[in-house]
Amino acid sequence: MIALSKPSVGEMRVSCGENLVMRLADASDAAELVDFNTRVFDERITDWTADLVSGTHPSVRMEDFTVVEDTRLKKIVSSVCLISQTWDYSGVPFQVGRSELVATDPEYRRRGLVRKQFESIHARSAKKGELMQVITGVDWFYRQFGYDMGVKLWGSRCVDARSLAGIKNGEVAPYRLRALKAGDEEWIREIYEGVGCGLLYSARRSPEEWTYEFTGRCKHNTRRRAWWVLESTDGESIGYVQYLPCLPLRNFPLLRVSQVELKPGVGYLEVMPSLLRGLWEKGMEMVASGELTCDGLEGLEFALERDHPLFRALGKGQVRELKASPYYIRIPDMIGYLQKIRPALERHLPGTLAEGYSGELKVSFYRGGVRMHFEKGRILTIAPWSPADIWEGDAKMPDSTFLRLVCGWQRFHELADSHADCWGTHEASILLDSLFPAFHGKPWVLA
Repeated sequence: MIALSKPSVGEMRVSCGENLVMRLADASDAAELVDFNTRVFDERITDWTADLVSGTHPSVRMEDFTVVEDTRLKKIVSSVCLISQTWDYSGVPFQVGRSELVATDPEYRRRGLVRKQFESIHARSAKKGELMQVITGVDWFYRQFGYDMGVKLWGSRCVDARSLAGIKNGEVAPYRLRALKAGDEEWIREIYEGVGCGLLYSARRSPEEWTYEFTGRCKHNTRRRAWWVLESTDGESIGYVQYLPCLPLRNFPLLRVSQVELKPGVGYLEVMPSLLRGLWEKGMEMVASGELTCDGLEGLEFALERDHPLFRALGKGQVRELKASPYYIRIPDMIGYLQKIRPALERHLPGTLAEGYSGELKVSFYRGGVRMHFEKGRILTIAPWSPADIWEGDAKMPDSTFLRLVCGWQRFHELADSHADCWGTHEASILLDSLFPAFHGKPWVLA
């Protein structure tokens, strides 16, 4: 473990041995970071990196990149970027740090360079008041740095071309997709925020972040999303579609849809035929124009939350499922996080078996734990607690099982079924499942 001081921007320099120095990036590193990430990944990362180092991103500055430099060769050999943002837990906003573009030159791997940078990233994230760190990417790898499976990234389901072949051309559909026009951005934002307020986890966006999402990214930035508006034949806007204006993977010739939302009072059953037809036609137009660089489109990919109503409106024979992907989550101060979201936890109790509960709940993590005191459904205290022995506690949750419960990845009874050393009394089991409901959504993270 490297002891990190608290340097001002540009002053951090930590020796990593063998002429390697870890430091914060500055403006002179911008072009090299773009070239470096392109070499380590591929050209699909080029414009994303360029946007992040341009100074136009609403939350990322050059000093949010940590780099390791080979001082003898004067080149960057490893880097990590921190993308700060705001998430929401059942109406309670909190700060999150997303680590991305984790890259090391192949010749410099297995020297602990990423570990050293994550120590720095985590320290700076904490200094910003970020209670959670999230990351996507390589399976398992980030468990080494205190992360575990948390909220879901998406649960894709595909509608293959053969299921769309029956769409009849020439018929007038009751709904159609169109490009954005003036005023649509605010309308989309209102619908998105209206849907998000009912979710366990969602990502909030400032006005500056919304502007960046609509107009701030380079055209070929693979993190850029585009929108179509679904409207009736008389021009009434009834919903929107967010999609990826490029192929998700080189050999994955599908049109990826990231969001579909309808305004209140409009049902999916009615719009699904027109929506599928419109998406298929738009996808084929993108192939013809070269925007989707493939010989032929094989179908539509709906990268939506697992319980999205669109899936219930589709016939079972129309879709095939892809494995759900998780965000890897790190919550370094679990007690502090629980104290932050306490108002939301209290709001979860009404309507459950634990409504109006008074008493105490002690959850053992074996080497530590948490004690919660309830009075008539109010949570009076949330405090650290240490069991005197392995038998003490109303519930026992080893390793990262409590994190999975808090993030909604699994319910308590599911964790107890899969972990022999995860256990709770009947009362504790009901309380934990009431406090921490399941989450099958998909936060739209800031990238």
